[in-house]
Amino acid sequence: MKTFLLIALALCLAACKSLEEPLELVSYDGSQIEQFSGQLIKFEAGFHVQNKLWLPVKMKPGSFEIFIDQQKIGNLYLDEPIKLKANKETVLKVPLRMIPEPGFITMAYKAAKKSAVGVKISGYPKVGMLFLYKTAPISKESQIDPALFTPYFPTF
Repeated sequence: MKTFLLIALALCLAACKSLEEPLELVSYDGSQIEQFSGQLIKFEAGFHVQNKLWLPVKMKPGSFEIFIDQQKIGNLYLDEPIKLKANKETVLKVPLRMIPEPGFITMAYKAAKKSAVGVKISGYPKVGMLFLYKTAPISKESQIDPALFTPYFPTF
């Protein structure tokens, strides 16, 4: 019984620990657009993510806000759970859908002309291990080449 309580306490402490430090986005591998209309964009994005925890981590479906150069361009929805293996780098192909804000095409076209743009993704998904889940604030900012997310816009 004492061993069970110690294991349960260790799992609770591991679940309550901040997940920003042990999870690292190694690289963004671009995206493939499946559907592009005025009110919905479906695409598949590729990532390499390093999990430094000794337990696998799972993120449940949720929503995020996405910004380009500090202007909101839309809401990003994750419809399938993401699973990260323990102590490994995982290659992810994540199906996503985005509902763009008015003026999205203009903002994306302006961003396509730049050499690098600031992209920010923020949201509050449910993240957890085993059966313990909590809502974790996630906010990730980075500078990326616009050709990775706007491959179909011509640049003049």
